[in-house]
Amino acid sequence: MAQSTTTRRLIAAAATVGALITGIGGLSSSVAHAAPPMGTSCGPNKVITTVGSCAPINSSCTGYDMMLIGRVDRTGRCVIPGMNGTTW
Repeated sequence: MAQSTTTRRLIAAAATVGALITGIGGLSSSVAHAAPPMGTSCGPNKVITTVGSCAPINSSCTGYDMMLIGRVDRTGRCVIPGMNGTTW
C-alpha cells in the first residue's frame, strides 16, 4: 500500500511540474512579452532593426551573405549609405 501512495505522489508532482513548464498553469503567459516593433528606440541614438536587434543609428549593417551593404536608418532598416539621413 505504501508503494502505491508514493507512486501516486510522484506522478502528481511530475504532472504539476510539467503543467508549469508547458504553460498550462498560466506561468508562461505572464512571462512572455511581445517584441517591440522595428524602429522603436532602445537606447540613446539606437533603434530596433528589421532583424530584431538593437543597433546604433548610422552603424554598418550586413545582408544574409554577411557582406557590408548599408547603414541603419532611424526606422531600423538597412539602407544604402547616404539615404534617410545616413552617411558614408
